[in-house]
Amino acid sequence: AEIFKASTFVAVPSYSESFGLVAAEAQACGTPVIAANVGGLKTVVKDQFSGILVNGHDSRTWAQSIAQLVTDDKLQKKLSQGAIAHAQQFSWETTVDGLVTVYKKALDKPNLVKSKLRAV
Repeated sequence: AEIFKASTFVAVPSYSESFGLVAAEAQACGTPVIAANVGGLKTVVKDQFSGILVNGHDSRTWAQSIAQLVTDDKLQKKLSQGAIAHAQQFSWETTVDGLVTVYKKALDKPNLVKSKLRAV
C-alpha cells in the first residue's frame, strides 16, 4: 500500500486480465491507473475518472497517456480522487452483496438456470 501511495500512477499494460486486482488495489490507495483496455480492466478502471484506459499496446500511445497524466496536475488530482471512489465498488461487502443478489435471482428462476446449464 505504501508503494502504491508513493506512486504517481500504476501502469497495467496487460494483453488480457480476468479482473485486475493490482489496478483495484492501486486505486484504493488513491493512485490512478493507466491500463490496457482489455478484459476486467475495462471494469476495474473507469476511464478518465479513476485512470486512463489505453487502446492497444503501441508504445507511443502509452507514452502519450503517461505524459498527459504526469504533466497535468489537475488531471492527476481528479483521477486520484476518482480512483478512491471507484475502488469502493470492489470492497468485500459490495462484492458479497452482488453475489447474493445473483444467487437470489437464480433461485427465483430455476427453469432459466436449468435451460442455460443444458446449453453448456
